[in-house]
Amino acid sequence: MSTEINTSITADLHPDTFRSQVGVDDDTAPFIAPAVEAFESAYSYLGSIYAVREAAFSDPTLTPEAALLRTDDHANAKLAAVTQKFDSTIAQFTRSIKSLESDLSASVKEQAGKMVSGEVRALMQKSPDRVALLEKALAEKDEEVLSAVLGAPPMLSGLSKELHATFLRAYNEQRKPETTKRLNALTAALTQLENKGGLVLREMEKAVGTVPVLKQDKAGVTRIVGKVTPREVREKRNASAKVYRQHA
Repeated sequence: MSTEINTSITADLHPDTFRSQVGVDDDTAPFIAPAVEAFESAYSYLGSIYAVREAAFSDPTLTPEAALLRTDDHANAKLAAVTQKFDSTIAQFTRSIKSLESDLSASVKEQAGKMVSGEVRALMQKSPDRVALLEKALAEKDEEVLSAVLGAPPMLSGLSKELHATFLRAYNEQRKPETTKRLNALTAALTQLENKGGLVLREMEKAVGTVPVLKQDKAGVTRIVGKVTPREVREKRNASAKVYRQHA
Protein backbone atom coordinates (compact mmCIF):
# COMPACT_ATOMS: atom_id res chain seq x y z
CA MET A 1 0.00 0.00 0.00
CA SER A 2 1.41 3.37 -1.02
CA THR A 3 2.17 5.94 1.69
CA GLU A 4 0.11 9.13 1.42
CA ILE A 5 2.18 12.10 0.23
CA ASN A 6 2.79 14.94 2.68
CA THR A 7 4.00 18.00 0.77
CA SER A 8 5.65 19.38 3.90
CA ILE A 9 8.14 16.50 3.90
CA THR A 10 10.92 16.09 1.35
CA ALA A 11 10.07 13.55 -1.35
CA ASP A 12 13.52 11.99 -0.83
CA LEU A 13 12.19 10.25 2.28
CA HIS A 14 8.99 8.93 0.75
CA PRO A 15 9.00 5.10 0.47
CA ASP A 16 7.87 5.24 -3.16
CA THR A 17 10.84 7.44 -4.05
CA PHE A 18 13.13 4.90 -2.39
CA ARG A 19 11.52 2.01 -4.26
CA SER A 20 11.94 3.72 -7.63
CA GLN A 21 15.57 4.64 -7.04
CA VAL A 22 16.51 1.17 -5.90
CA GLY A 23 14.61 -0.49 -8.75
CA VAL A 24 12.47 -2.81 -6.65
CA ASP A 25 10.53 -5.57 -8.37
CA ASP A 26 8.65 -8.66 -7.23
CA ASP A 27 11.90 -10.63 -6.95
CA THR A 28 13.84 -8.15 -4.82
CA ALA A 29 10.99 -6.66 -2.77
CA PRO A 30 11.20 -9.25 0.05
CA PHE A 31 14.93 -8.70 0.50
CA ILE A 32 14.81 -4.90 0.79
CA ALA A 33 11.55 -4.83 2.80
CA PRO A 34 13.35 -3.70 6.00
CA ALA A 35 14.59 -0.60 4.15
CA VAL A 36 11.09 0.22 2.92
CA GLU A 37 9.86 -0.11 6.51
CA ALA A 38 12.61 2.27 7.68
CA PHE A 39 11.54 4.92 5.18
CA GLU A 40 7.86 4.37 6.03
CA SER A 41 8.69 4.81 9.70
CA ALA A 42 10.63 8.02 9.07
CA TYR A 43 7.94 9.48 6.85
CA SER A 44 5.18 8.66 9.33
CA TYR A 45 7.25 10.10 12.19
CA LEU A 46 7.78 13.41 10.40
CA GLY A 47 4.11 13.60 9.53
CA SER A 48 3.24 13.15 13.19
CA ILE A 49 5.41 16.14 14.15
CA TYR A 50 3.47 18.40 11.79
CA ALA A 51 0.20 17.07 13.22
CA VAL A 52 1.30 17.63 16.82
CA ARG A 53 2.61 21.13 16.02
CA GLU A 54 -0.69 22.12 14.43
CA ALA A 55 -2.62 20.82 17.42
CA ALA A 56 -0.30 22.49 19.94
CA PHE A 57 -0.42 25.88 18.27
CA SER A 58 -4.21 25.59 18.08
CA ASP A 59 -4.47 24.85 21.81
CA PRO A 60 -5.75 28.04 23.54
CA THR A 61 -4.20 26.97 26.84
CA LEU A 62 -0.67 27.05 25.42
CA THR A 63 1.50 30.05 24.64
CA PRO A 64 3.43 29.86 21.34
CA GLU A 65 6.58 28.97 23.29
CA ALA A 66 4.80 26.22 25.21
CA ALA A 67 3.33 24.87 21.97
CA LEU A 68 6.82 24.81 20.46
CA LEU A 69 8.14 22.81 23.41
CA ARG A 70 5.21 20.39 23.20
CA THR A 71 6.08 19.78 19.55
CA ASP A 72 9.80 19.44 20.27
CA ASP A 73 9.15 17.01 23.13
CA HIS A 74 7.13 14.79 20.82
CA ALA A 75 9.80 14.89 18.11
CA ASN A 76 12.64 14.01 20.48
CA ALA A 77 10.69 11.24 22.19
CA LYS A 78 10.06 9.44 18.89
CA LEU A 79 13.36 10.14 17.09
CA ALA A 80 15.43 7.31 18.59
CA ALA A 81 13.09 4.59 17.34
CA VAL A 82 13.36 5.91 13.77
CA THR A 83 17.15 6.31 13.75
CA GLN A 84 17.60 2.88 15.34
CA LYS A 85 15.53 1.33 12.56
CA PHE A 86 17.83 2.94 9.97
CA ASP A 87 20.95 1.84 11.84
CA SER A 88 19.81 -1.75 12.33
CA THR A 89 18.77 -2.07 8.67
CA ILE A 90 22.12 -0.70 7.51
CA ALA A 91 23.92 -3.22 9.71
CA GLN A 92 21.70 -6.06 8.46
CA PHE A 93 22.21 -5.17 4.79
CA THR A 94 25.96 -4.77 5.27
CA ARG A 95 26.17 -8.32 6.64
CA SER A 96 23.99 -9.70 3.84
CA ILE A 97 26.05 -7.97 1.14
CA LYS A 98 29.32 -9.31 2.54
CA SER A 99 27.85 -12.81 2.64
CA LEU A 100 26.59 -12.63 -0.95
CA GLU A 101 29.86 -11.18 -2.22
CA SER A 102 31.75 -13.95 -0.46
CA ASP A 103 29.48 -16.57 -2.01
CA LEU A 104 29.94 -15.16 -5.51
CA SER A 105 33.69 -14.84 -5.29
CA ALA A 106 34.36 -18.19 -3.61
CA SER A 107 33.44 -20.41 -6.55
CA VAL A 108 35.20 -18.14 -9.05
CA LYS A 109 38.43 -18.19 -7.04
CA GLU A 110 38.18 -21.96 -6.68
CA GLN A 111 38.16 -22.40 -10.45
CA ALA A 112 40.99 -19.90 -10.86
CA GLY A 113 43.30 -22.16 -8.87
CA LYS A 114 43.44 -24.83 -11.58
CA MET A 115 46.78 -25.31 -13.30
CA VAL A 116 45.49 -24.33 -16.76
CA SER A 117 44.21 -21.07 -15.35
CA GLY A 118 47.71 -19.69 -15.02
CA GLU A 119 48.28 -20.27 -18.70
CA VAL A 120 45.01 -18.53 -19.55
CA ARG A 121 46.01 -15.49 -17.52
CA ALA A 122 49.45 -15.40 -19.13
CA LEU A 123 47.88 -15.36 -22.59
CA MET A 124 45.41 -12.71 -21.50
CA GLN A 125 48.23 -10.51 -20.22
CA LYS A 126 50.05 -10.73 -23.55
CA SER A 127 46.94 -9.99 -25.61
CA PRO A 128 46.69 -6.52 -27.21
CA ASP A 129 42.88 -6.58 -26.84
CA ARG A 130 41.92 -8.09 -23.50
CA VAL A 131 38.48 -6.50 -23.58
CA ALA A 132 37.56 -8.24 -26.82
CA LEU A 133 38.73 -11.59 -25.44
CA LEU A 134 36.64 -11.19 -22.30
CA GLU A 135 33.59 -10.07 -24.24
CA LYS A 136 33.98 -13.13 -26.47
CA ALA A 137 34.31 -15.38 -23.41
CA LEU A 138 31.14 -13.88 -21.93
CA ALA A 139 29.23 -14.31 -25.18
CA GLU A 140 30.33 -17.94 -25.44
CA LYS A 141 29.94 -18.54 -21.69
CA ASP A 142 33.51 -19.82 -21.55
CA GLU A 143 33.75 -20.74 -17.86
CA GLU A 144 37.40 -21.76 -18.11
CA VAL A 145 38.59 -18.40 -19.39
CA LEU A 146 36.26 -16.29 -17.29
CA SER A 147 36.98 -18.04 -14.00
CA ALA A 148 40.73 -18.08 -14.66
CA VAL A 149 40.89 -14.35 -15.32
CA LEU A 150 38.17 -13.02 -13.02
CA GLY A 151 38.84 -15.31 -10.08
CA ALA A 152 42.41 -14.04 -9.70
CA PRO A 153 43.90 -10.60 -8.92
CA PRO A 154 43.52 -8.19 -11.89
CA MET A 155 47.28 -7.62 -12.33
CA LEU A 156 47.85 -11.30 -13.19
CA SER A 157 45.87 -10.83 -16.40
CA GLY A 158 47.00 -7.29 -17.11
CA LEU A 159 43.61 -5.78 -16.21
CA SER A 160 42.81 -2.64 -14.29
CA LYS A 161 40.78 -3.05 -11.09
CA GLU A 162 37.87 -1.20 -12.68
CA LEU A 163 37.83 -3.38 -15.80
CA HIS A 164 38.17 -6.53 -13.72
CA ALA A 165 35.22 -5.47 -11.53
CA THR A 166 33.07 -4.68 -14.56
CA PHE A 167 33.58 -8.09 -16.16
CA LEU A 168 33.31 -9.92 -12.85
CA ARG A 169 29.92 -8.30 -12.29
CA ALA A 170 28.80 -9.32 -15.79
CA TYR A 171 30.10 -12.86 -15.24
CA ASN A 172 28.26 -13.20 -11.93
CA GLU A 173 25.05 -11.92 -13.51
CA GLN A 174 25.44 -14.62 -16.14
CA ARG A 175 26.17 -17.57 -13.88
CA LYS A 176 24.19 -16.60 -10.77
CA PRO A 177 21.56 -14.10 -11.88
CA GLU A 178 19.29 -14.41 -8.85
CA THR A 179 22.11 -13.94 -6.35
CA THR A 180 23.53 -11.02 -8.30
CA LYS A 181 20.13 -9.37 -8.60
CA ARG A 182 19.63 -9.66 -4.86
CA LEU A 183 23.11 -8.26 -4.22
CA ASN A 184 22.51 -5.30 -6.53
CA ALA A 185 19.20 -4.49 -4.84
CA LEU A 186 20.69 -4.68 -1.36
CA THR A 187 23.67 -2.55 -2.38
CA ALA A 188 21.41 0.11 -3.91
CA ALA A 189 19.16 0.06 -0.84
CA LEU A 190 22.13 0.36 1.51
CA THR A 191 23.40 3.38 -0.42
CA GLN A 192 20.02 5.10 -0.11
CA LEU A 193 19.80 4.35 3.61
CA GLU A 194 23.26 5.78 4.25
CA ASN A 195 22.79 8.82 2.03
CA LYS A 196 19.34 9.79 3.28
CA GLY A 197 19.47 8.87 6.94
CA GLY A 198 20.76 12.34 7.78
CA LEU A 199 17.68 13.90 6.18
CA VAL A 200 15.52 12.63 9.02
CA LEU A 201 17.13 14.93 11.59
CA ARG A 202 17.06 17.95 9.28
CA GLU A 203 13.42 17.33 8.39
CA MET A 204 12.62 16.90 12.08
CA GLU A 205 14.10 20.31 12.92
CA LYS A 206 12.15 21.85 10.03
CA ALA A 207 8.90 20.24 11.19
CA VAL A 208 9.32 21.40 14.80
CA GLY A 209 10.09 24.89 13.58
CA THR A 210 10.54 28.05 15.66
CA VAL A 211 8.49 30.90 17.13
CA PRO A 212 8.83 34.28 15.42
CA VAL A 213 9.93 37.33 17.41
CA LEU A 214 7.60 40.21 16.56
CA LYS A 215 8.23 43.91 16.99
CA GLN A 216 6.08 46.90 16.18
CA ASP A 217 7.82 49.83 14.50
CA LYS A 218 7.00 53.53 14.94
CA ALA A 219 4.40 53.35 12.18
CA GLY A 220 2.55 50.62 14.05
CA VAL A 221 3.53 47.91 11.60
CA THR A 222 4.38 44.56 13.20
CA ARG A 223 7.41 42.84 11.70
CA ILE A 224 9.29 39.63 12.32
CA VAL A 225 12.69 40.59 13.71
CA GLY A 226 13.98 37.18 14.73
CA LYS A 227 13.04 33.72 15.87
CA VAL A 228 13.15 31.61 19.01
CA THR A 229 14.28 27.99 18.80
CA PRO A 230 13.04 25.13 20.99
CA ARG A 231 16.47 24.98 22.63
CA GLU A 232 16.28 28.64 23.67
CA VAL A 233 12.80 28.22 25.09
CA ARG A 234 13.84 25.09 26.97
CA GLU A 235 16.91 26.78 28.47
CA LYS A 236 14.81 29.68 29.75
CA ARG A 237 12.16 27.31 31.08
CA ASN A 238 14.80 25.22 32.89
CA ALA A 239 16.37 28.33 34.39
CA SER A 240 13.02 29.39 35.81
CA ALA A 241 12.34 25.88 37.09
CA LYS A 242 15.65 25.97 38.98
CA VAL A 243 14.57 29.09 40.82
CA TYR A 244 11.17 27.58 41.59
CA ARG A 245 12.87 24.55 43.20
CA GLN A 246 15.14 26.76 45.29
CA HIS A 247 12.16 28.53 46.80
CA ALA A 248 9.76 25.63 47.08
